[in-house]
Amino acid sequence: MCTHKNLTHILFLCFTTSIVFLSCTHEMTITIVQTSDTHSCIEPDAKTGMGGYARRATLIDSLRTHVDPDLLLFDCGDYSQGSLYYTLFQGETEVRLMNAMGYDAATIGNHEFDFGEENMQRLFTVAQFPTLSCNYDVSGTPLEGCVLPYTIITRKGVRIGVFGVTPAMDGLVFKKNYAGITYHDPVAKANETAALLRDREHCDLVVCLSHLGWQIPSADIDDERFIPQTHGIDVVLGGHSHSVFIEPALYNDADGRPVTLMHNGKSGLYVGLWQITVRK
Repeated sequence: MCTHKNLTHILFLCFTTSIVFLSCTHEMTITIVQTSDTHSCIEPDAKTGMGGYARRATLIDSLRTHVDPDLLLFDCGDYSQGSLYYTLFQGETEVRLMNAMGYDAATIGNHEFDFGEENMQRLFTVAQFPTLSCNYDVSGTPLEGCVLPYTIITRKGVRIGVFGVTPAMDGLVFKKNYAGITYHDPVAKANETAALLRDREHCDLVVCLSHLGWQIPSADIDDERFIPQTHGIDVVLGGHSHSVFIEPALYNDADGRPVTLMHNGKSGLYVGLWQITVRK
C-alpha cells in the first residue's frame, strides 16, 4: 500500500522568472529546487569533490533558512543506479535520504526499473512524497496506487499543479521489468493533465517534471520537441540526458506562450534553484 546539511562545494544554478495573471492584486515568490539523475551518488564525486547527499541536505537547509522556508523540492528521475549503495540496498538509501530532505514530488526515470516493479513498489511506498507519471498506465501491476498522474501543492496561497512525463521503456528497460505497464504518448497525456489542472483544479502554476531528455535524436520525443506541442504548462524541469544548462532555455508552446526549460546535469553535482514571481 502506497502513501503519499558544507555549502561551498556544491554548485547550484539560480534563475528567476515571472508568471503574470490578470487583475494583479498580490505578488508571491515561489521557490523551486530541482535535482535529477543523481544515479545513487550518495557521496561526493571522487574527481571533483562536488556533490553528495550531505552537501545537498546542507544546501537545502540553508535555502529554507535564508531564502524561503516554503520552497518546493522536486526530482526528475534516475535517482537510482550508479553506485554500490543501489546494488546493495536497491534504492532505499536514496529514497530515505530524499525523505529526510523533504522532497515534494519526483517523476520516474528509466533506472528506477532496474530491480523490477516489486522493488519500485517497495520504494514508492517508503517515499514520503508522491511519484508522478501521467503517461504510464500501471493498472493491474504492483505499481497500481503507487504512481499518480499529478499532485497539487498550495504554497503562499498559490495552487501549483505538478505532473510527470516519462520515456518509452522499450530499449531502456528490460521487458520483464515493466510487464503490464502501458506507455502513452506524453504530449497527449500532458495536454490532458495540464487542462485538468487549469480548468478543474484551478491551478495558478503548472509544473512538468520530465524524464524525456533534451536533444536526443534517437528518441521518439524529447523536451525540445515536447514543449512546442503542449498547452498550459509554465515550467518544465528536465532530466534523463544529463544536460547542464548554464541558463534556462525558452521554447514557445503550441499557443505561442514561452515555457521555461531547465536541466541540471547528473551525479548530484548541480542543484537548480528557481524563484518564480506570481502576480495573482
